[in-house]
Amino acid sequence: MISKKNKLYFYGRRTFSRILALQFLYKLELIPAFNDLIITMDDAGLILNEIQIDGFEDDISNYDSEDIDYANKILNGVISQKDTIDSIIETFATSFPLKDLAIIDKNILRISIFEIKYIELKSKIALDEAIEIAKIFGSENSSSFINGVLDSFIQKINKK
Repeated sequence: MISKKNKLYFYGRRTFSRILALQFLYKLELIPAFNDLIITMDDAGLILNEIQIDGFEDDISNYDSEDIDYANKILNGVISQKDTIDSIIETFATSFPLKDLAIIDKNILRISIFEIKYIELKSKIALDEAIEIAKIFGSENSSSFINGVLDSFIQKINKK
Protein backbone atom coordinates (compact mmCIF):
# COMPACT_ATOMS: atom_id res chain seq x y z
CA MET A 1 0.00 0.00 0.00
CA ILE A 2 1.07 3.55 -0.53
CA SER A 3 -0.17 6.85 0.72
CA LYS A 4 -1.66 9.49 -1.51
CA LYS A 5 -2.78 12.68 0.15
CA ASN A 6 -2.84 10.88 3.52
CA LYS A 7 -5.06 8.08 2.18
CA LEU A 8 -3.78 4.53 1.89
CA TYR A 9 -4.69 2.41 -1.10
CA PHE A 10 -3.40 -0.69 -2.88
CA TYR A 11 -0.61 0.18 -5.26
CA GLY A 12 -1.30 -2.65 -7.63
CA ARG A 13 -4.43 -4.10 -9.08
CA ARG A 14 -2.86 -7.57 -8.83
CA THR A 15 -2.35 -6.95 -5.10
CA PHE A 16 -6.09 -6.52 -4.75
CA SER A 17 -6.65 -9.71 -6.79
CA ARG A 18 -4.42 -11.61 -4.37
CA ILE A 19 -6.25 -10.15 -1.39
CA LEU A 20 -9.60 -11.20 -2.86
CA ALA A 21 -8.34 -14.75 -3.32
CA LEU A 22 -6.90 -14.69 0.20
CA GLN A 23 -10.24 -13.63 1.67
CA PHE A 24 -12.07 -16.45 -0.11
CA LEU A 25 -9.46 -19.06 0.84
CA TYR A 26 -9.73 -17.88 4.43
CA LYS A 27 -13.51 -18.22 4.41
CA LEU A 28 -13.29 -21.68 2.81
CA GLU A 29 -11.13 -22.87 5.67
CA LEU A 30 -12.90 -21.10 8.48
CA ILE A 31 -16.56 -21.57 7.53
CA PRO A 32 -17.41 -25.19 6.64
CA ALA A 33 -20.65 -24.21 4.86
CA PHE A 34 -18.88 -21.64 2.65
CA ASN A 35 -18.35 -23.17 -0.79
CA ASP A 36 -18.42 -20.18 -3.12
CA LEU A 37 -15.65 -20.65 -5.67
CA ILE A 38 -16.41 -17.69 -7.89
CA ILE A 39 -15.50 -14.14 -6.92
CA THR A 40 -17.75 -11.51 -8.47
CA MET A 41 -17.35 -7.75 -8.76
CA ASP A 42 -20.00 -7.40 -6.04
CA ASP A 43 -17.96 -9.67 -3.75
CA ALA A 44 -14.88 -7.58 -4.48
CA GLY A 45 -16.70 -4.39 -3.58
CA LEU A 46 -17.92 -5.85 -0.29
CA ILE A 47 -14.45 -7.10 0.61
CA LEU A 48 -12.92 -3.75 -0.24
CA ASN A 49 -15.44 -2.02 2.02
CA GLU A 50 -14.69 -4.46 4.86
CA ILE A 51 -10.94 -3.92 4.89
CA GLN A 52 -10.23 -2.14 8.13
CA ILE A 53 -6.86 -0.44 7.96
CA ASP A 54 -6.27 2.97 9.49
CA GLY A 55 -6.32 5.63 6.81
CA PHE A 56 -7.20 3.15 4.06
CA GLU A 57 -9.50 4.35 1.33
CA ASP A 58 -10.02 2.76 -2.04
CA ASP A 59 -12.92 2.37 -4.42
CA ILE A 60 -14.07 -0.62 -6.44
CA SER A 61 -14.16 1.62 -9.52
CA ASN A 62 -10.33 1.38 -9.53
CA TYR A 63 -10.65 -2.29 -10.55
CA ASP A 64 -12.19 -4.16 -13.47
CA SER A 65 -13.12 -7.66 -14.62
CA GLU A 66 -9.47 -8.50 -15.37
CA ASP A 67 -8.66 -8.07 -11.68
CA ILE A 68 -11.56 -10.31 -10.69
CA ASP A 69 -10.55 -12.89 -13.32
CA TYR A 70 -7.02 -13.01 -11.90
CA ALA A 71 -8.40 -13.44 -8.36
CA ASN A 72 -10.53 -16.35 -9.61
CA LYS A 73 -7.54 -17.86 -11.40
CA ILE A 74 -5.60 -17.81 -8.11
CA LEU A 75 -8.53 -19.08 -6.05
CA ASN A 76 -9.34 -22.00 -8.31
CA GLY A 77 -5.69 -22.77 -9.02
CA VAL A 78 -4.82 -22.93 -5.32
CA ILE A 79 -7.82 -25.17 -4.68
CA SER A 80 -6.99 -27.53 -7.56
CA GLN A 81 -3.28 -27.73 -6.67
CA LYS A 82 -3.74 -27.60 -2.89
CA ASP A 83 -2.16 -31.00 -2.13
CA THR A 84 0.97 -30.25 -4.15
CA ILE A 85 1.26 -26.73 -2.76
CA ASP A 86 0.75 -27.93 0.82
CA SER A 87 3.46 -30.53 0.31
CA ILE A 88 5.82 -27.74 -0.75
CA ILE A 89 4.90 -25.71 2.32
CA GLU A 90 5.54 -28.72 4.58
CA THR A 91 8.94 -29.20 2.93
CA PHE A 92 10.07 -25.63 3.59
CA ALA A 93 8.25 -24.83 6.85
CA THR A 94 9.73 -27.74 8.76
CA SER A 95 9.35 -26.11 12.17
CA PHE A 96 5.57 -25.83 11.81
CA PRO A 97 3.17 -28.60 10.80
CA LEU A 98 0.69 -27.38 8.21
CA LYS A 99 -2.22 -27.87 10.61
CA ASP A 100 -0.58 -25.47 13.10
CA LEU A 101 0.04 -22.61 10.65
CA ALA A 102 -2.15 -19.55 10.92
CA ILE A 103 -4.83 -19.65 8.22
CA ILE A 104 -3.72 -16.30 6.80
CA ASP A 105 -0.03 -17.30 6.64
CA LYS A 106 -0.84 -20.67 5.07
CA ASN A 107 -3.00 -19.10 2.38
CA ILE A 108 -0.52 -16.32 1.59
CA LEU A 109 2.07 -19.06 1.07
CA ARG A 110 -0.36 -21.05 -1.08
CA ILE A 111 -1.06 -18.04 -3.30
CA SER A 112 2.62 -17.20 -3.73
CA ILE A 113 3.69 -20.76 -4.44
CA PHE A 114 0.83 -21.14 -6.92
CA GLU A 115 1.88 -17.96 -8.74
CA ILE A 116 5.53 -19.01 -8.88
CA LYS A 117 4.97 -22.66 -9.82
CA TYR A 118 1.91 -22.52 -12.05
CA ILE A 119 1.63 -18.98 -13.39
CA GLU A 120 5.41 -18.55 -13.54
CA LEU A 121 5.28 -15.14 -11.92
CA LYS A 122 8.76 -13.84 -11.20
CA SER A 123 9.69 -15.13 -7.77
CA LYS A 124 10.86 -11.72 -6.55
CA ILE A 125 7.44 -10.23 -7.31
CA ALA A 126 5.60 -13.11 -5.62
CA LEU A 127 7.89 -12.85 -2.58
CA ASP A 128 7.52 -9.08 -2.26
CA GLU A 129 3.73 -9.27 -2.64
CA ALA A 130 3.46 -12.04 -0.05
CA ILE A 131 5.51 -10.06 2.46
CA GLU A 132 3.44 -6.91 1.94
CA ILE A 133 0.14 -8.75 2.25
CA ALA A 134 1.41 -10.53 5.37
CA LYS A 135 2.27 -7.15 6.90
CA ILE A 136 -1.32 -6.04 6.35
CA PHE A 137 -3.27 -9.17 7.29
CA GLY A 138 -0.89 -11.39 9.23
CA SER A 139 0.52 -11.35 12.72
CA GLU A 140 3.60 -9.47 13.83
CA ASN A 141 5.87 -12.35 12.75
CA SER A 142 4.02 -13.39 9.60
CA SER A 143 6.08 -11.44 7.09
CA SER A 144 9.42 -12.80 8.33
CA PHE A 145 8.06 -16.37 8.51
CA ILE A 146 6.63 -16.14 4.98
CA ASN A 147 9.84 -14.57 3.73
CA GLY A 148 11.87 -17.48 5.13
CA VAL A 149 9.64 -20.20 3.68
CA LEU A 150 9.33 -18.60 0.25
CA ASP A 151 13.02 -17.71 0.09
CA SER A 152 13.96 -21.36 0.77
CA PHE A 153 11.49 -22.53 -1.89
CA ILE A 154 12.78 -20.01 -4.43
CA GLN A 155 16.42 -20.94 -3.78
CA LYS A 156 15.57 -24.62 -4.32
CA ILE A 157 13.78 -24.06 -7.63
CA ASN A 158 16.51 -21.71 -8.86
CA LYS A 159 19.10 -24.49 -8.37
CA LYS A 160 17.31 -26.65 -10.94
